[in-house]
Amino acid sequence: MVTLLLIFFLVCMIIQIGFHWVVFDKIPRHKDEHHKHTLPSVSVIVAARNEAAHLPSLLESLFLQEYDDFEVIIVNDRSTDDTAKVLDSYSIKDHRLKPIHIAKLPKDWNGKKYALLQAAKLAKNEILLFTDADCLPESKEWIARMAAAFDPNTDIVLGFSPYSSVPQQRLLSEFISFETLMTGIQYFGFALIKKPYMGVGRNLAFRRKAYDLTFLDKISSLTGGDDDLMVNHIATKKNVRVLLTKKSQMRSVPKSSWRAYIVQKVRHLAAGRHYHKKDQTLLGVFTLSFLFGWILLFLLLVSAINPYLILTAFGLRSLSFYTIFARVGQKFDAHFKIWALPFLDLCYSIYYPVVGVKALATKNIQWK
Repeated sequence: MVTLLLIFFLVCMIIQIGFHWVVFDKIPRHKDEHHKHTLPSVSVIVAARNEAAHLPSLLESLFLQEYDDFEVIIVNDRSTDDTAKVLDSYSIKDHRLKPIHIAKLPKDWNGKKYALLQAAKLAKNEILLFTDADCLPESKEWIARMAAAFDPNTDIVLGFSPYSSVPQQRLLSEFISFETLMTGIQYFGFALIKKPYMGVGRNLAFRRKAYDLTFLDKISSLTGGDDDLMVNHIATKKNVRVLLTKKSQMRSVPKSSWRAYIVQKVRHLAAGRHYHKKDQTLLGVFTLSFLFGWILLFLLLVSAINPYLILTAFGLRSLSFYTIFARVGQKFDAHFKIWALPFLDLCYSIYYPVVGVKALATKNIQWK
């Protein structure tokens, strides 16, 4: 029995290293492409619920964007704070802002999806560029960079959205940054080997004619999935591009407590059960090899069977992972202390199954 576990452990290590160098190594090697063509018109879309505190900063930064043809559509989803007042006052100052106020939610509709549906219907421009109310562009070229990535064959552009650091919550901030980069490594890596499966709604663009409102209606009752499930539905081997440079990024504010963060991640992971089976299988192979690698490491070390082989195999896997992770972090301008990676790696191996099981078990998931 122990011998079989050892073989399974070694297989997990080989799978992990294979993913590192076949899939994830594509990211630090990637160079963003800029197409010389007439830039398309853009509709920036934001669904907001009780975001009065964040909206002024977002709107000010959007109005400073160096792009000629864009509008901003922000949907106020039944907010009980001053979101409506903020939007109305800014819409008077700048005609590019087009607020939508939702007072009542139709039956069987999730609030965010209904907000996005109304925004997509109102949008008049060729590109729909999505972000969240608590995000800020890393440069005045954010819209321009995302728009320029579209060529005639492109329907989806995936951008990266890191989180800011919160000194008062150092451990939480470090882990959120690690988990965000871990997620980015997966969906960007798979997109670069022509197997795109998701995107993050904090920084995501669709060609308007490809954005499927019928599909949005189909998943209307689900919480989450307005971003990754839409990408999973539309994406092909040829119609997705990725942008990695800092000027194309949107930075977001992380949750301030572990409880709020776990609730957010449960909402995100719950959508994964609706991915295409081939995507679930590919992700499952990577995730299970990652988790079982850690579990079997401790089990086999306790059994005292060939500890040098076990530690050598896991050491090679870890060296491979941390090397790739550090290079990707440098690419995204998200630097990590090498000494902290083993600890964060271990924390992730505990966090993921706990949150994953909770996501599968939770039926009533709320947006806000």
